[in-house]
Amino acid sequence: MKRKTFFILLGIVFVLFAALALFVEGLPELFSSYVAFPFEQIGAGLRALSLTGSVGNGVALAICVGISLIPVILALCTRREKSSIGERIVLCCTGVVAFIVLLCMINPTEILSAFPGFTMDLLPVVKGSLGYTVWSFVVLCLMLKLLKLFRDSDTHKLLRYLRIALYALCLLFDAVIALSCVPILVNGISDAYRCMDGLMAVLRFVASSLPYILDIIITLSAITLLETFMSDDKTDTVQRADALSRRCCLALGITAVSTVILNVVQLLLSNWLSNISVSVDIPFISLAFVLLILLLSRLIAENRRLRDDNDLFI
Repeated sequence: MKRKTFFILLGIVFVLFAALALFVEGLPELFSSYVAFPFEQIGAGLRALSLTGSVGNGVALAICVGISLIPVILALCTRREKSSIGERIVLCCTGVVAFIVLLCMINPTEILSAFPGFTMDLLPVVKGSLGYTVWSFVVLCLMLKLLKLFRDSDTHKLLRYLRIALYALCLLFDAVIALSCVPILVNGISDAYRCMDGLMAVLRFVASSLPYILDIIITLSAITLLETFMSDDKTDTVQRADALSRRCCLALGITAVSTVILNVVQLLLSNWLSNISVSVDIPFISLAFVLLILLLSRLIAENRRLRDDNDLFI
């Protein structure tokens, strides 16, 4: 994939997930949680369709069944592969669970009647749990598919799958920025009573999103290193691996310093702020990822140097 096209895709993903985050913040009656999307919205649309009459009710039921049959159809498409029995079973179970969840989303009051101890205040939590259940089955299906691909692939195919996984990881970091950091900016600006409050909201957004931005930069550099390694370019592989190692070390330092700078700036501007919130946020996942890429780049560089030395001896 060309980098320009991928950057456009990153922008589209960011806008879509940022809109979802804003909808969850501003329309809680329709967007109760992230994990309930899109089943909650599909259920609301089918409910509105079913209330139009008997014909609409039948069409809504048909759409619900059709959506639930998608995983079952995928399972039938892989019936000739003996090694995909577990995958087909999980896909069929996903269809059944999706049908039950959509029915519950269409009739949300039925959810509460099934649990006498639940009140209307807990309905968003129940919807989120239902959506999380479906997504957990989807993730399980993807994991089984990936395990099958990895098991049946040679080294070259594994490297290609790794490149695709790194691109997907960039999209994941992009989505995390939109879902977790954009609400910080929006809430900070909406609750600002002074001009400096808005400035601090922007700084908090930058500090919270900076680790993930650095992760995207490092991941793209890792993709470039991987492509060079696959092309068997010895000199460029070592140079790019060393450059990636330096970027990883720099990213670790910037991540650690950003929180300190944010707290220091907040203390210096405390006289002009209506609210002070000093925090020590340690992005463990981001740090672990950068350390893993750092280790991988060092291993690739050392592997290439050892292969060059062996070629000299031969």
